[in-house]
Amino acid sequence: MMLISGAFGVFRTDIVREVGGYKTDSVTEDFELTLRLHRYLCDQDRNYNVEFVPEPVVWTEVPESRTAFSRQRRRWYRGLLDTMARHRQVLGRRQYGSVGLFGYPAFLLAEVLGPLVEGLGYVVVALAFATGTADVSFVFMYFSVTVGIGVFLSWFGVLSEVWSFRRYNRPKQVVRLLLIGVIENFGFRQWKTLIAWRGLYEYIRGDTSWGEMKRSGFDTD
Repeated sequence: MMLISGAFGVFRTDIVREVGGYKTDSVTEDFELTLRLHRYLCDQDRNYNVEFVPEPVVWTEVPESRTAFSRQRRRWYRGLLDTMARHRQVLGRRQYGSVGLFGYPAFLLAEVLGPLVEGLGYVVVALAFATGTADVSFVFMYFSVTVGIGVFLSWFGVLSEVWSFRRYNRPKQVVRLLLIGVIENFGFRQWKTLIAWRGLYEYIRGDTSWGEMKRSGFDTD
């Protein structure tokens, strides 16, 4: 038995062959394969386990420019929409277990609809201010609550990593991550909603391109 790895896990090659391997027409083939494997094994009534192995550490090279970052995230969003559409039969069906009852709905609400609703909300608030119909105190309170929840989740993720696996052992690194968890809500988050809307437009238009991702490599030091 051999194993192949992807961003969403490590899979047995024999089962991957059974479901037809990677889809070459998908731009997020690892995510699509993961969901297809789950559907297949559930339909076959075969037991399987998803196990987390914390020991392997993989460093990925992130986009170094805003253009490359936007291109990557638009592709991810298009791939998310495509995969969710392909496997829409999973939604709310008990036979697919927690994925059908909780995982798929959570992805649909948070990852698919969340950025679109948030982006639309910015437009509505701007129009409300322009027409003088906005309640300034309510808008400020609502924005503060949403930012506070976002910061809490970011900080919780950072601190969970620090307490459990201790990969960040320098206080300066931890402080920088916590600070980023705050400032990302002002400008960067709004820009990401714009990227999602553009990704939706590209998906509707039928764009299946990967785009160019230039990589400069890691410093050997």
